[in-house]
Amino acid sequence: MTHTARVEPVSEDQEDAIIVLAWRVVDVTDPDAPQEISRHDSEPEAIEAARLFEAETSNEPGSDPDDTQDYDASQRDVGKRVE
Repeated sequence: MTHTARVEPVSEDQEDAIIVLAWRVVDVTDPDAPQEISRHDSEPEAIEAARLFEAETSNEPGSDPDDTQDYDASQRDVGKRVE
């Protein structure tokens, strides 16, 4: 089964600021039971890890093909291609 990943910050509140300590990749295939897959120092690293995780699970028997979800809207060359 193809899994769905989400990238989110790991943060800490300090007085008047929120400090991002790391970025984590969470498997949200089952929305009632999200599971952390990995942690990264930067958001781009976490995004790449999420892409790889989804691509790997799309190769499992009976899985739908990876939909190449666009994690970063600023990148014009990623995401679904509608033809």
